[in-house]
Amino acid sequence: MIREFDMLLPGRLIRELVLLVEIERDPAISQSRLADKAGLVPSMVNIYIRRLSEEGVLQKEGASRRRTTYHLTPLGRNRCAELMRRYSIETVRLYKYAKGEFRRKLAERFSNIRGLRIVLYGAAETGELVFQACQEMGCVVVGVVDSNSDLQGKNFFGLPVQNPSSLESLNAQVVLITSLGHAEEIENHLQPLIRRGIEVHTVGDRITV
Repeated sequence: MIREFDMLLPGRLIRELVLLVEIERDPAISQSRLADKAGLVPSMVNIYIRRLSEEGVLQKEGASRRRTTYHLTPLGRNRCAELMRRYSIETVRLYKYAKGEFRRKLAERFSNIRGLRIVLYGAAETGELVFQACQEMGCVVVGVVDSNSDLQGKNFFGLPVQNPSSLESLNAQVVLITSLGHAEEIENHLQPLIRRGIEVHTVGDRITV
């Protein structure tokens, strides 16, 4: 989990939360597995577990190392819940900040954005943020496309996720690429649309042609 994030430097509290959540899910989880989940070396996991046990957050059971399990005490469940509450609050703040940045970039790029007919290329998490930002600014999202066949046909804020081959039939003025991992490849694929006068932009740290 922790290793998935480059921009958010993990600290003691988030590592503690990950350890408690994983132990609650699987009391017999190995320290090497916990280390992988929390982005720690196994020796550091041992230090965390020893401290949490001394604080009454964890309770150790089992006579041998191979049969050792850890369980959250009532204090541990309360600690886990409080850490999750704090984590959720900060995550919502980051979500709101990211959505606000997308709104600002859209406003900078399009002088008359209200009523603009937009198609989103990408139905993952970034697409969700951009969709909400577009709605708040009065854009009309006329369609969502994704090359991932597992997503096609699924509901995306009331719109079916379609195959990119349907782009021309959606009568959009702008295509916003929200699939950031393949943005350059998608942009190259959409060159015929650009030649027909449809604007294609990539959503990232900025919105560019």
